[in-house]
Amino acid sequence: MDPNRHSFDSFYHNFPQAQAQRPLPPPTSQPQPQPQYQPRYQPQYHPQHQYQPQPQPQPQPQPRPQLPPLSQSQPLREYHHSQGIFQPLPWQEPQYILSQPGTYEDFVSVDQENPPQVVQWPIYPPQTVVQPPVQSPGPGIQIMVPPNPYRPSPPEQQHRQHHPQPDLQSRPLQTFSAQAHPLPQSPSQSFQQPPPQKNHPQPPNHQRSDNQQQPNGSLHIPNPNLAVTNLQASLEDPESTIEVITRPRTLQQSQPRVSQARQTDENPNQPAPRTHRNDDAAIVPELDYPSLLCVLADDYLKEAREQTALTDEYFKLIATALGCLESTLANFKLAPLREAQVSLRYGQILYEETENYDEAETRLTKAIDLCERHKLVDLKYEMQLLLSKVLYESRPKAALRDMERMINDAEAYRHTVWLYIFQFQHAIFSLASSALGEVHSATVQLEKIATLARQNGDNFVFAFASLLEALLHLSSLSHDAITATNTALAKARSLQQDPDSENLPQMKILMDFIDLSCSIREADVEQTEQKRKSLHSVLYGAVQHPNWREDGLVYIPVNKRSIAGIQIHANGHVIERDGKYFITFSWLTGEEVEALAFLFSADSSAYKNGADSGKAEKFAASGLSVLRSSGQSMCVTGHQLSQGAYIFRRQLEAQFLFLTCFLECSKGSWEEANETLTQITTISEDMSDLFPVNMRYCLLYLKGSILQGTGNLTAALEIYQSPTFSLASSQTSPSDGPRVPQNRSSSYHAASDVRRDFCILAAMNSALILHNPRHPQHNQLNYLVRNLDTAVQNSGNKYIEAHYSLLISVLSSSLLTAKQYLRSAMDAAKSIGSGQTTSIVLIYMQDKLFKGTVDEQGMKCARAATHMVKRWGNSMWTHVSVGLEADCLELNGHTKEAQQRRAEAEASWALLPEKVQSVTRT
Repeated sequence: MDPNRHSFDSFYHNFPQAQAQRPLPPPTSQPQPQPQYQPRYQPQYHPQHQYQPQPQPQPQPQPRPQLPPLSQSQPLREYHHSQGIFQPLPWQEPQYILSQPGTYEDFVSVDQENPPQVVQWPIYPPQTVVQPPVQSPGPGIQIMVPPNPYRPSPPEQQHRQHHPQPDLQSRPLQTFSAQAHPLPQSPSQSFQQPPPQKNHPQPPNHQRSDNQQQPNGSLHIPNPNLAVTNLQASLEDPESTIEVITRPRTLQQSQPRVSQARQTDENPNQPAPRTHRNDDAAIVPELDYPSLLCVLADDYLKEAREQTALTDEYFKLIATALGCLESTLANFKLAPLREAQVSLRYGQILYEETENYDEAETRLTKAIDLCERHKLVDLKYEMQLLLSKVLYESRPKAALRDMERMINDAEAYRHTVWLYIFQFQHAIFSLASSALGEVHSATVQLEKIATLARQNGDNFVFAFASLLEALLHLSSLSHDAITATNTALAKARSLQQDPDSENLPQMKILMDFIDLSCSIREADVEQTEQKRKSLHSVLYGAVQHPNWREDGLVYIPVNKRSIAGIQIHANGHVIERDGKYFITFSWLTGEEVEALAFLFSADSSAYKNGADSGKAEKFAASGLSVLRSSGQSMCVTGHQLSQGAYIFRRQLEAQFLFLTCFLECSKGSWEEANETLTQITTISEDMSDLFPVNMRYCLLYLKGSILQGTGNLTAALEIYQSPTFSLASSQTSPSDGPRVPQNRSSSYHAASDVRRDFCILAAMNSALILHNPRHPQHNQLNYLVRNLDTAVQNSGNKYIEAHYSLLISVLSSSLLTAKQYLRSAMDAAKSIGSGQTTSIVLIYMQDKLFKGTVDEQGMKCARAATHMVKRWGNSMWTHVSVGLEADCLELNGHTKEAQQRRAEAEASWALLPEKVQSVTRT
């Protein structure tokens, strides 16, 4: 590098020495403050100072070496950001004079002919100026761009004009045009800035092109895409015009960022300078990036939930939504309320759409601390409730302990509405558990809710808690379960006279479901018929009610005094509508309730399926059609809730198929039953571990029943004698039996003791197979019957008790014992209204008591058995009953009628499976 050329950095480091060599100015009448050295070349802005030019003495010119001219191959260019022009300038050695503090210092070049002077520039609003073209042999493009707020423009290019203060409210957006001009290619051809005119303010330039003048004072907002297009066009056409939007630039923004920070540190108490704006500048508001990111997150989430399946696109959209919220929390300083709301939304998406429970727990814990510091009670409780749900997915016991702690806190602070919610959630967690102690804990919580709601006048909370308590008692094993259920149901029905009860159709239809279930479990045939008709009359009116929401939410109203001390911010579990407050609960959609009504109707009419032309099968087919045609809302409310809805629908579909399979087995339609069982097996494989334990027992039992009905007794006995149907395990706690892995499926169903009943049924079928004296395991029959007697007495199921009496009458070798149990079975069959059980009792009565006797009573018994079996429609039992009647008619002298019955028996025999025929012959 040429040693005679001095760089700016070398001059800066030698600045004190250069300053000491200059002659000092003569003293003035006023004392001059000592110069203050500022870092580097940063000028200081003091808007409050009156900027007046001060004369300075002319220093003596100093000799300096001549610099060689720059070559054409190495031009030096300087970028004037205020005008966006790259201009080649001749080489000049920069030297600077430090002015007095409190003035605007600028730096001017020093040459031999013009001595250095201190120039004090008055501060005016920046203005974009179109420079006159510079003639040059080479083509070029000159583009006017808005000034960079982070880089100061050279003082030589600032305009010294005084402009009136513009109206900030009515200033329209302006556009400026820049003509394409050739740029000089030689360093000697420099652009000369016209000298500034001091103390002569000029009016602002209000000239606009014709395309910028808008009629009726309308604003001209140029299209940014159009600006890019014009820029590309200008590159091709040198005479084209480019429109560029300018925005106001404050005086503070004209400094570099580092200099602004240093100036703030040096003068912390100095007020910020006033912003001077140009009349032609546009006000562009600063973007609210946190709000923008939150809106983008909602849009991405909505788009994801509109997907019909869990595709890669779905996961990308969810990840993008989470990224937007995470960026909002990490990169911006939000207000406490806003930060808490965004954190809650972030935690909800993590819980509903992902399995990142650790991340959700960490975020929610920090947000809860934030809410406690700023007294955001509603948001804190929402986050604590969500945190308990997150904990329950991996640590159920920890979630229950955390819920108990929150119940104590809400009770201490007398936050009644959240005390309701926490107690409801605790009861739901307890119901999802299979432990008997947890079920008792759920009952205690619901009773507390009912008592507290009655004291505070929250009648509908009281009714809703009573209905959940009735459901809990209905699924229990106690002998007084039906009595406790009816008592809780009566509490809820006491509010039916309230005129506001019509606004809750969901509770009304739930009462009818529970009431019908009680009659089915009690086997009360007369009440079952009445309640089923009542359910049909209420169903469609309730589903079509305007308050039945499509998303299945139920709004339970609460009094204002239950909200005392709580300001609603979250709009989650506690909401306000038209000055009233509600607690929200997730329930069922209209299609799901309609399908459930068909299931209850089919189950309640299954006892007389053959006598009423297969009405139960028609109900089951109609409900299955409604369920399958309603579609599946895959991601409407989030992956977690959508998965719960999907599991419920699949389980409900399996329930319809189970009921249909039982009805087909009862008629002896083994091929149709096997096809239905295949559909159930497909659902079980699709759901994998999410398939409930009770349904697994039912599926296995149906497999054994079909094998037994088709004559494969060995395979059927292997299923019945498997460890799954062990009576010893059915006597213990349900938690001791086979369980599915601990996962989220436990949140959607509780394992009741239905499997105990299937164990009893499997043992009864095993006893019928072992009854054959030639069977190898015939010696185990007595032991099996003793275990059955204990299990049946503890079951309390009237249907099982009726069939057990029938089984003992068949197995008994004593005529007296057979008569006793046949009579008991007949009475039980009449009470439960089972035509199938009655038909079998009549057949065994004819075989045990009237076979080989000439008796009118025997003729009546045989005819009644045949009539009942024909209404039932089972081919095997039709063959047996018609054959017994033919023998009885022939013995009593009715030969012709006996021959007709034998022909019917042969026709029924031809319909039986081959293995059944072979077993009968042996």
